[in-house]
Amino acid sequence: MRILHTGDLHLDSPFSGLDISRAEQRRRELRDTFSAMMRYAGDEGMDMVVISGDLFDSAFVTRETVSLLIREFSALSCPVIIAPGNHDPAAEGSIWKKTVFPENVYIFTSPEVEKIDFPQLDACVYGYGFNEAYLSYCPISGSVEDEERINLLVCHGDTASPISKYAPLPVSVIRSFGADHVFLGHIHNPEAANGALEGYGAYCGCPEGRDFGETGEKGALIVTVEKGRAHIQQKRFSKRVYVAFELNVDGAQSMAAVSDRISGAVLERGLDGEHIVRITLTGSVDPSLVINTQVLSENSGKLFALEVEDSTSPTWNAEALLSDKGIRGELYKALLPGLESTDRSERERAALALRYSLAALAGEDISDI
Repeated sequence: MRILHTGDLHLDSPFSGLDISRAEQRRRELRDTFSAMMRYAGDEGMDMVVISGDLFDSAFVTRETVSLLIREFSALSCPVIIAPGNHDPAAEGSIWKKTVFPENVYIFTSPEVEKIDFPQLDACVYGYGFNEAYLSYCPISGSVEDEERINLLVCHGDTASPISKYAPLPVSVIRSFGADHVFLGHIHNPEAANGALEGYGAYCGCPEGRDFGETGEKGALIVTVEKGRAHIQQKRFSKRVYVAFELNVDGAQSMAAVSDRISGAVLERGLDGEHIVRITLTGSVDPSLVINTQVLSENSGKLFALEVEDSTSPTWNAEALLSDKGIRGELYKALLPGLESTDRSERERAALALRYSLAALAGEDISDI
């Protein structure tokens, strides 16, 4: 059996970290990514599509999204298996209870493990679904009924924490259940969790990053299952890629210099319109330099979006300030312990105080700081 495994799409996400127009564009692109996965499943003749929870971001689902799902599912000739997650539980009045889906769509709506039989595939699919936002116990118990058939388990849950409120799933329980493969959802960056699963199953991760906690290329899993083993291939479907990195701007004395460093780093990394980028500025800069991160962020160039954070220290050429016999020198000496503190928040407060003070002494507008 060849199966497309996806989940954690979070359709209709707000994308609150972006401006209104870009957020709306990302919501459209997320729907496009879903369509691309379904078309791929149809074009490649997949035997099954599995969606392991959090297809939607919340109970609020737009009519456009519902119509999209029905259209894409109807175009598939294979079964679609869905296990609702904590973001889109199968509660009364939910999309899962009030929408009539195509006949090839099977939805687990109980928090207890159920079984769906597919004799044409000589397979059984087990699974459960959230019916409220929290599921504080492990829903999996027992084992498969017929070990001779291909047995699949679809679930949304947390293998990383034994005290999780989102269906804690010990690997030992997964192992003893006896499925030939377990299709998991909930963990968006699954590399570590998949490594701990010992080959019994895999998290698919999210097909599109939604913030800087989900960096890198995203997609779905193409799982080929035979009796007793499974082969997993990652396929990219994401239209955008979140990228975050630090940039040392030692010695910068002007906004123009900082902007040039940012442009150079973007060019060096080959970043373009498919990337949403966060750059954290580090290093030692001129004490009088006021870094306006909003202005720098707005100068995104060819990037889809740019976010700049300032973690620099105003300690470049500190000797000149320390030797200043006037108020600037005294001010710097008073703030120097904070600037050199091992506590990041203390360093940031001292740096901000120095910049405010130097700007005020120079008669500059401190509202830009």
